[in-house]
Amino acid sequence: MTGAQGERPKRPGPRRPPGAPAGPDEVRRAVLDAAARLLAERGIDGVSLRDIAEAANVHPALIRRYVGTREQLDAAVFSDLSSQLAAAVADNPLSGQGFGPETVMGKWVRVASALVVSGRTLSTTSEFNPVRAMAKTLEVAYGLDPLAARVRAGQIVATALGWRLFEEYLVDAGDLDTVPIARLRDELVHSARRLGATPFPSPPDPIPRSD
Repeated sequence: MTGAQGERPKRPGPRRPPGAPAGPDEVRRAVLDAAARLLAERGIDGVSLRDIAEAANVHPALIRRYVGTREQLDAAVFSDLSSQLAAAVADNPLSGQGFGPETVMGKWVRVASALVVSGRTLSTTSEFNPVRAMAKTLEVAYGLDPLAARVRAGQIVATALGWRLFEEYLVDAGDLDTVPIARLRDELVHSARRLGATPFPSPPDPIPRSD
């Protein structure tokens, strides 16, 4: 059946569940938050679009409409977490960013590793990312030149990634069970500060003891 102008009537959009986010911005925010949590917990292959839609309380069709394809969604989640982490680094310079999976740092690390393991390339389209934010912090705090700050920032982020991914293994392999985990994490933050204050190129290596 056609309308008065000979056009087919428009089909109604997906019905919104009670209490669901409304409008493009709310839907996108809910989807990205839900996806970040689920991807950090289960990995890329362990989460479906239906899982994300259910967790975000939105119709699955709205994910494609407001975020994009599954690949675009995964990339958008990492980009969003990167911006959140960069803001946290800028707001709390030289402080640890947390270790638990519920923290922005924890989710960023887990989503990043899941993307890499699945063969994806991590997007760095935005200049406002955790490494650049850390570099700016090092320039201001320790007077490093821009190149030195970027080198040290990359090294600090690499160490932070590695420890958070392999903490359980590192503690076991290093026979560190007798050291409280909070102490080990504090030492990681302190060592990052020392590295962040080190010029580039590095000073000469220490001379090994001969006795």
